[in-house]
Amino acid sequence: MSTWAILSDIHGRADRLRRALADAKAQGATNYLSLGDIGSMMALEMLEEVGASFVFGNWEASGLRGLPQPYRSRISQWPPCFRAEGFWAAHASPVWPDGLQISDVVDYLRTNELWWPALFPSLLVSEEARWAALIELQAANVHLFFHGHTHIQQAWCWSPDGMLSLLDGPSFTVPDDGSLFLVGVGSVGDARDGGGACYALYDTAARLVTWRRA
Repeated sequence: MSTWAILSDIHGRADRLRRALADAKAQGATNYLSLGDIGSMMALEMLEEVGASFVFGNWEASGLRGLPQPYRSRISQWPPCFRAEGFWAAHASPVWPDGLQISDVVDYLRTNELWWPALFPSLLVSEEARWAALIELQAANVHLFFHGHTHIQQAWCWSPDGMLSLLDGPSFTVPDDGSLFLVGVGSVGDARDGGGACYALYDTAARLVTWRRA
């Protein structure tokens, strides 16, 4: 069992990332996961120093070809979705085209005449994207999904009786009753729901999600 610190949307703010990482360590985090839009090489190096796992966001996908080496080679290996025992995580949504890698995202959008929200929808504002995400999780029998992109700490819960409700913390337990959760971890670098360097903790033993502001 472990405690995950799940961080997103740093947008180059290494100063705020430093606060978030220190807070996560003080809270007993044993694993770290970055959900993309890191925004600077300094922030990337700080995450690598704590052994973080990574998925890419729209910042990495749009700017990959212009990134310096060796960062470009490392980032080009990141997946769109992270799958651990008990939860999934991605920058925006668990819905993703089969086989599409970060290096092909720009060409995929151009070829199909799509805008970036087609691959990176906001689960905060798009009801269609929320339902698509919940259906994807239900089909995979995954009950907990963490995302960034919205810059908001907020969760949607779809209960077995078909009710969709909104949660806003500061913490909640994930019950073993078949409910599905879409959890926005907030933004380290640019929180849009108050101050602080925001991220989420997930205690896998207690099945406890906690939103933090450092």
